[in-house]
Amino acid sequence: MKTYEEMEYSNVSLQFEYTQIQRLIEELVHAGLSVSWKETSKFYTLSVQTSWTTQRLSFNKYGKIYRLRKRNYNIKDQRFANILHKFIQEVKGHAVLKFFSNGQLVVQNIRYGEPFKITQIEGSNKKILYEKECIVSMEEVILAFERNDAELRIPVLRLELDYALAQLFEALSENDQKMIESCKEVIERLRQEMVILEI
Repeated sequence: MKTYEEMEYSNVSLQFEYTQIQRLIEELVHAGLSVSWKETSKFYTLSVQTSWTTQRLSFNKYGKIYRLRKRNYNIKDQRFANILHKFIQEVKGHAVLKFFSNGQLVVQNIRYGEPFKITQIEGSNKKILYEKECIVSMEEVILAFERNDAELRIPVLRLELDYALAQLFEALSENDQKMIESCKEVIERLRQEMVILEI
């Protein structure tokens, strides 16, 4: 991964098995980061000391599944960012990654561990570097069935859609074309996720 000044990981949704958490700890330690952890009957918490701050990865325990609780992270340590990115891909998680460098912003929208859209923004210029075709694959449908967080995600998704539609209405009222396009992109992404989860 390219080096960036600051990274923001938002809307992160990850599910781990116990062995994957152990490998996560091993990789963090191998990268030179100090890690401590605490486990209870309901939670598993990792405290990772980075060069910038202490990052906490706290998981809710659901039987053999560990679901990440916090959804947003501001990161300045490249080692921590690389490892978190790797595990988002490995466990086929969801996230929106924002990378800041020299006044430039790169946004990666990730679903099921793969980027479906990468956008580069510099000042008022916006360029789509990559966009996956809007096709729901059989693998994504199977993954949606296998994930047991759909029943928790759908009500949140509906609220996110309501909020995005309210923002679109406001943007239309003010004839703010930039905001209108941004809202349409968010609504389309949420719609696609809703289609997959409700199948």
